[in-house]
Amino acid sequence: MSIDFKEYGYEKVSPCDYFRFTCVRCADCCRGVKNGVLVESLDLFRLARFLGIGISEVVLQYTDTSFLAWGFPVLTLKTKPHMDTCVFLKASRCSAYGARPRACRTYPLGVGPDDDNPGEWLSCLVSKNPKHDTGQRRRVGDWVDEHFTTEDREFVAADYAYTGKLAEITKHIDKRYEHEVLSLMIYFKYMAYDLSAEFMPQYQRNMEQLKCQLRRFRGG
Repeated sequence: MSIDFKEYGYEKVSPCDYFRFTCVRCADCCRGVKNGVLVESLDLFRLARFLGIGISEVVLQYTDTSFLAWGFPVLTLKTKPHMDTCVFLKASRCSAYGARPRACRTYPLGVGPDDDNPGEWLSCLVSKNPKHDTGQRRRVGDWVDEHFTTEDREFVAADYAYTGKLAEITKHIDKRYEHEVLSLMIYFKYMAYDLSAEFMPQYQRNMEQLKCQLRRFRGG
């Protein structure tokens, strides 16, 4: 089923398309973002390294938990009460700029796998903020190449694939095991990392272990 991107404030664009955007440091994109900035596993890992604290501390201090679907917790950046401003915005500047989440780095584009073209990346131009549709003319593909790193691509492709596999497992798990499933998901997907080691090998190991752990509850 195709997605109506405009309904969600996005416009589907291709790498050859152009858009206009120049950051004027107004911090508008950091306000009104309650439950709106996804913190992925790789984002969390980078933030912990950047801030010099443990991943569990980053989760507690800087993220909120919501749910994509049953058994699938997702983390979003905490916000301050005034204007639902990002927790990292200080004096109109990002205090975690060097490790800001992927959603912030690729803004005003959103990038993810294209369901209609396996192996390809789908870029979506943010269209709901007319103020940001101004400035320098930019090519979508060039922007993505600059802000969507090789590690990002490897992670997002793997995360997308594992999400489908985990969904297939969890749909056979009775909801009385909800607490156990959520605990496993949060631990293996977000927490079980050694910050001194490379991320992707740990992520792949964690996902395989998570699959094995979840299978214990199928049909239980």
